[in-house]
Amino acid sequence: MNKLIILTSILCLASVPVHSKDRDWTGTPQEAFLNSDIVKSYQCTSCHTITERGGTVGPILNQVANRRSTDWLKRWLADPQAVKPGTKMPNFDFPPDQLEAVVGYLSNMKKDLHTDDILAEDVSLTEKGKLLFEDYDCLACHRVGSTGRFIGPDLTWVAIRKTEDWEKVWLHNPDAFKQGTFMPNFHIPEQGISALAAYLHTQAGQENKESQDWEFRTNFFLGNIDKERGELVFKRFACWSCHGEAGDGGIKNPNMAPDEMMPALKSAANKYTEQAFVERLKNKVYAKPLHANLAKPPFFCPDYANYMDDDEISDLYAYLKSFATKKNRWRFK
Repeated sequence: MNKLIILTSILCLASVPVHSKDRDWTGTPQEAFLNSDIVKSYQCTSCHTITERGGTVGPILNQVANRRSTDWLKRWLADPQAVKPGTKMPNFDFPPDQLEAVVGYLSNMKKDLHTDDILAEDVSLTEKGKLLFEDYDCLACHRVGSTGRFIGPDLTWVAIRKTEDWEKVWLHNPDAFKQGTFMPNFHIPEQGISALAAYLHTQAGQENKESQDWEFRTNFFLGNIDKERGELVFKRFACWSCHGEAGDGGIKNPNMAPDEMMPALKSAANKYTEQAFVERLKNKVYAKPLHANLAKPPFFCPDYANYMDDDEISDLYAYLKSFATKKNRWRFK
């Protein structure tokens, strides 16, 4: 477990998720699970938030049953790696009775959704989308500004990297676009999808200062190292959503030449000097289509250099250098 994961867990122990701070959890299934022997024995709150307590490594669990079926929970708890290879969730090898007990607790942890009521409100489509975003507990996995989690892509800058039409396609059925994705299908009605897409398309960095302030405090505990700062920039601008975690690649971009795969970033720091890297990020870069008669590839690289300050770009470059393939050097005696 790296330093960033440990620190974000520690910092959250004293924090309260804004979307749950006013709720009274007394007598709820969430409180029952929080006080259970299972949570105490397996220290679930080291990584997850339950009610208003816990860490930031894993998703907030208060509404987990709104997004995960009982069958999915059984498969996940029995073997997390089989469901999501590379996940940080450990395999606890629960005995059968404990597995059933955990699934039972989690299956009860949901709340009534108010989709129809929200869509019937006399407010703008964007405002409806914001209310749905809160109602569906999207911050359980995603982040905006200094609030939320790093399980899914950070949405602070989502409007500059994704189109509203793409968001509609994605929200309609995430697994149809990216098979095996960790993003659940909420089966949101079309009007709700339009509202959420409209709201997401407004997120063009308004909360960026909150993110920067949070990162400043985080970096203080991390030793203020440039590559550690760069990892947080990498997360905030959701570079990993197209290039893979730690630049590993493996993200499909339909109809992108030559093989429909977004490039990995393992050698980016070898390919570009820091100044060339800055110039590369000053302009939007659209993928070349594999087939001219099909839809254009949906993923493109935004002009991030126009939104980052010089220190952020330098830190991001330091992070890319940290996992770049080391160049061989020939030495002669």
